[in-house]
Parts: sequence; C-alpha cells; structure tokens
Amino acid sequence: FQAMPIDYSKWKNIEVSDDEDDTHPNIDTPSLFRWRHQARLERMAEQKLEKEELDKQKDKTVSKFEELNKKLEDSSISEEERKKAETEIAEIKKQEEEFRKKEAELEEKERLQPWNVDTIGTVKMDKSRINKVGEKKPETKTISEEEDTKRMYKYFEDHESKLKTFSRIEGLGKAEEYMLEYPLLASEYAVNWVTIEALNLAIEEKDKEMCVVAEQCIVLQYLLELAKSLRAEPTNTNMIKNFFKKFKAADPSYMKVFHDEVFSFQNRLRLRAKQKRDDALAEFESEEKQKRMAEAPGGLDPQEVFESLPVEMREAFESREVSRLQDIASTMDEEVFSYHLQRCIDSGLWVPNANAEEEPDGAQPSTSTAD
Repeated sequence: FQAMPIDYSKWKNIEVSDDEDDTHPNIDTPSLFRWRHQARLERMAEQKLEKEELDKQKDKTVSKFEELNKKLEDSSISEEERKKAETEIAEIKKQEEEFRKKEAELEEKERLQPWNVDTIGTVKMDKSRINKVGEKKPETKTISEEEDTKRMYKYFEDHESKLKTFSRIEGLGKAEEYMLEYPLLASEYAVNWVTIEALNLAIEEKDKEMCVVAEQCIVLQYLLELAKSLRAEPTNTNMIKNFFKKFKAADPSYMKVFHDEVFSFQNRLRLRAKQKRDDALAEFESEEKQKRMAEAPGGLDPQEVFESLPVEMREAFESREVSRLQDIASTMDEEVFSYHLQRCIDSGLWVPNANAEEEPDGAQPSTSTAD
C-alpha cells in the first residue's frame, strides 16, 4: 500500500500576523489584550463597500428600466423618443450582465479569501443559552464559514440602528447603560460592523465622528477578550457590568495602553481610507481617459495632448483666437508645429477643414479646447 502524497497547496495562502497573540508585557494578560483582527476586518469593509456600491448601481438601473418601460407604454411619445428609450433599455440589459459578472467576482473573492489565525482550527459557535460569569460554556456545533457570513449580515440588518447608536456614544457610563439595555451588542459581529462604519467615516473624511466610533470598536474588542479569558458569555449582563467596573477602576498604565491602541487604530483607518480614495480617483481618471481616447479621431487623449503643447499654443487654444494660432504657425519651426498640429487633430482638439479659409492648414480649434 502506497500512501497518497500530502497536498500542501491549501496552506499557501494562510495569512500570519506577527502580533496576533501579543499582549503588552507590563500588563496582566487577562486584563488587557491587543487589537488583533484589523487587517481581516478591513478586507470585510472593502467587500461590504463594493457590495453596497454594486447594489446602489443595480437599484438605479432598475428604477431607470421601469421609467423607460412606462415611457414606452405612453402612446403619445414620438418615434424618436421611442427609439431612444429602446436603445437605453438595450444598454441597461448589457449593464445587468456586467452586474451579474461583478457579483460572481465578489463571491469568488470571498471564497478565495486567505485563511488567518482567526479561521484556522476555530469553531463557529451556535449559542443556545446565556451563561453566568465563569460558568462553563454550553455545547456548541460547527457551522460553515458561508453560514457564519450569512448570520453576520443578518445581524447587521436586524441591529443596524442599535449598532449605529452605540458606535456614536461617548463615555464609559453611557456605553455601559446602552449595552446593558442591548447585551446582544457584545458580539464579534458588532465589532465587525463598527469597524466597517469607522472605515466608511474615514473614507468620507469625517474624522471627529470616526474617532468616536473607533474608540467604541476597541472597547467592544476589549470586552470580548475579557469574556474569553473568563470563559464567560459576553452577552451576560453580569459579564458586561464586571467589564465596565474593571475598566472604570483601571490604573493609568492600563488606560495609557488603551488610548495608544485607539490612537493607533484611528491612524490605520486614516491611512487605509486615503489609499481607498486614491485608488478610486485613479480608477475614475483611468476610465475618463479611456472615454476621451475612444472618442478621439486618432485615439489620443485630448487632455494629455493639450498639456504637452508649447505654452504659446496652449494659450492660443484657451483664447480660441484663430489669428494667434496663425501667428504661431508662421513663427514656429515647421516640423515642430506640424507634429503638434497632427497630435491635436488625432485627439480631436483640431477639426480639419472645418473652416478652411480662416484656419491654418484648414483646421479649426475644437469647442472642447478650454474644457
């Protein structure tokens, strides 16, 4: 009997973070745990943002489709309007196919998401009851990652208003009051939602609000870690009271590390948000450039061509004074002028033979020159 070779490929994409199990060396381990899951939560935030944007686009398309169909039902519209509506409907159907492809891409991205220390060898818990502090946890059963994700988004949907209210609370006293009223907020799902909310605010550059939400996120994470160290259910109200009692009575060294954690988290959110904004801007500019090039007669980007022109030619284009261009044509080196003129024609900045008796070489400056 020959043993089958071991397939190691499934372990290639495991993510490892150096600080996953670190705690501050000068702080009692059960009392203080470092922030450990940020990279994973940022990915979740990105995926959620992508999904939300796709849903918005789909809703907008559906509304437009219904509007066009209603328009076609109106017998009083002209033939030209009817043809235009039918063309737009055809375009919408093409968009729907793109939406389906994008949804498939997002699903595949989620399926291929690398494993990390939070998912290797861990068991998702299906709780059956609430324990007292220190009481042994109930028996659990394993659920799939897919099922866990569904439960998480269901949790988001069911408790979004409470999560939003809690995330904006300032002060431990008010936070404790609200959590005792809604202990279901003591959940890893809540940490995920608040992290995503903080990142969204950072992207929108609402820094003051983001800082409050980020601090609440760390408070939640500390509570969960304390519950874990005590082998207690975090949703137990005695557990919540115990956590806030210890937190309020914490010595300065504990609070310094806590505030350092918050500050570090806020900065990471700012950096990640800037990267997301820069990426979005670069993508938008790339799409706009492709559109300009597609519309240009010779496939050149009119913006790039305009910016590459000699100063005097740019000024002449901006003034749209033909006489200035004629003067430049007569004084500039012929080859240099011909080179720039041909690029202007290929980009659509010049329209050849539009008004031959007035323009140098029979070309007319485009009306989009100064845009």
